[in-house]
Amino acid sequence: MVALYKGEVLSRRQKPWGTDVVLAIELLESKITEDVSVQSKEDTSNKQEKPIVAENKPHHVTDQTFQTDVIDYSSELPVLVDFWAEWCGPCRMVAPIMEKLAEDFAGQVRVAKVDTDANPGLSQAFQIRSIPTIMAFKEGKLVFNQPGAFPEAAFRDLVQQLIDLEIPEDDAEGEPQQ
Repeated sequence: MVALYKGEVLSRRQKPWGTDVVLAIELLESKITEDVSVQSKEDTSNKQEKPIVAENKPHHVTDQTFQTDVIDYSSELPVLVDFWAEWCGPCRMVAPIMEKLAEDFAGQVRVAKVDTDANPGLSQAFQIRSIPTIMAFKEGKLVFNQPGAFPEAAFRDLVQQLIDLEIPEDDAEGEPQQ
């Protein structure tokens, strides 16, 4: 396995483990983030703020759109992600709850859904072993990850905690400020 970014070899493994794939993805994401931050500093004079659109339905995300639709978007609004599959009974129980949450928290939280059968790359990257798996992202960071279906009240508490969560800012060395 080789992780390449703009022709540069970031990681090379002869016999990769599952964790090596995740590490390679993290390396690639950090390089992309570095490039985006450098580019955004250059483009600040020409860049217009993208308005946040209040979505009242779950947003369907794919392997190709996850970075933009979840990781990057979570710097604007927290994102609650439901990893599901069509054949999964508990997933079908969670689906109407996700619909209600998307309606009730429109403009405060993005509710996203990832079909694990159609998006095996994300399933592998996040080591999804059981569905439904619920994840939450805020400011580009994974802040919650748990498999299983919950009652609606537990989801509502989770969403409220996600909205209220304060992520400490990192200093130049990447250490949280005291």
